[in-house]
This record gives sequence, C-alpha cells and structure tokens, in this order.
Amino acid sequence: MKKILFLILAAGLFYACKKDKIGTKPLLSFKSYSEDSITPTTKTFVLTMRVEDGDGDIEDSIAVAMFKDSQQATSHDTIWTFYKMPNIGQNRGNKVKADVIMPFQEIDFAAAYNPVPNDSAHYIVFLRDNAGNFSDTIPTPKFPFRRNR
Repeated sequence: MKKILFLILAAGLFYACKKDKIGTKPLLSFKSYSEDSITPTTKTFVLTMRVEDGDGDIEDSIAVAMFKDSQQATSHDTIWTFYKMPNIGQNRGNKVKADVIMPFQEIDFAAAYNPVPNDSAHYIVFLRDNAGNFSDTIPTPKFPFRRNR
C-alpha cells in the first residue's frame, strides 16, 4: 500500500512540476477575419491572430503578406509588410497569450481586388520577438473577392 501511495505521489509531483511547453519561440495561430469576403465596397478588413510567448518579449515586429490565387503562377516574389508590435514591456519574463488585431484599410487591399471570377486570397504571417526568435510562418484561411454581397 505504501508503494502505491508513493507512486501516486511521485506521479502527481512530476505532473505538477512539468514546465509549460511554450518556451522562448513565439507561437502564432489564426483566430478570425472581420468579414467573410472582400467586395468593391469593403472599407476595412481585420485579421486577428493569436500570439503566445513563454518569455513575453514579443515587442519586435509582425510581418504580413497577401497571396492572391490569380497571381500565384505569375508572381514569385513575396511582398512583406512589417508592423511594429505594441510596447508590452510589463510582461517581459512572463508568459503571454494575446490577440494581435491588424486592421487593413481599403488602400491595403484595393489594388488586390480585381474582377476575376472566383478569385480568393490568404495572408501569411510570422512574428519576431526582441531576442530574435521567429515564430513559424502561418498561412491564414482563404477569403474570396466577391463582386456583390
């Protein structure tokens, strides 16, 4: 009986002391879009990403690029737009889970809108923290360009 109790206690202690697996590399995942599509009348389009970081130093930058299906075969260059992350220094040294909200204005996607039937696009996103650690590059789900609502 004492051996079983000791094994249960040891297993409980091991489970309680297990470290969180986030580490220093930032984790990035897609959360949502504000709209289900882009139309000729769309003025803003909001991309929300979920960020997790084990040491809380995600203040450097986030990079975003749009890929249109109709241009995949002709364009091989990736045009990245870099945004400075907000100053969240009070979280340094602590685990961070946050949403990054990126509002794109009409100027950001109006040139991408074209009347090609059934055209769609998606973003690819990565994050760099202050220590120079990069998240994985994450593709977002596709969203269509619609002619009418």
